[in-house]
Amino acid sequence: MSGKVTKKEVKTRIKNPELIDRRRKQIIDGAIQVFTAKGFHSATVREIAEEAGLTMGSLYNYINTKEDIVYFVYDYITRVLRDEVKSAIADMTDPEERLKTALYQNLNSIYEHQDVVMFIYKASTFLDKESLHEVLARETEYIELFEGLLRDYFKDSPVDQSRLRLAADLLTYIPVIVTFRRWSLRRRFESMEMVMKGILDFVIQGIDFIPRNDRS
Repeated sequence: MSGKVTKKEVKTRIKNPELIDRRRKQIIDGAIQVFTAKGFHSATVREIAEEAGLTMGSLYNYINTKEDIVYFVYDYITRVLRDEVKSAIADMTDPEERLKTALYQNLNSIYEHQDVVMFIYKASTFLDKESLHEVLARETEYIELFEGLLRDYFKDSPVDQSRLRLAADLLTYIPVIVTFRRWSLRRRFESMEMVMKGILDFVIQGIDFIPRNDRS
């Protein structure tokens, strides 16, 4: 398992931590609106500042580059996805219920935030090495959440550990199809609700095909 994920330090002239968090959340909200509408290259920092309700001078008190804004958006949405899953299973104790609920919430959250998810996958190429390392570490933390849920689900039936780790990756990212294939899926099926139910059923049924140690 990975250690605690640290957060990249983006230098700021402001000393008040609460104000920094509040203003950066404004920047993130504004950036999501502009980036998802125009893409990285066409979006300007001025447009993001206007959408965030800040002047250009004020915005640059909290970021240094346009790429910093991409990092903040990427970091924000990965935390949102993780926290929504954790919240959905917080009061559950049954391993099967926790796993199935987490799978549903992951699929639902990705669908709800599909425009941002689409953007961050395209924009990850604009991150510097430090930023990319940290957001990938946060993604790994998210995958490990599902790995832990799978271990609990199979606690009385030892399974092939390498297959379990692979399954955790697949469970986390198969739902991304609702983002990357959404136009085709909407055209080919009656509703996205049908698509999402089909994906969930497919994933849940596939879990029991993870090989046990005595079969490998």
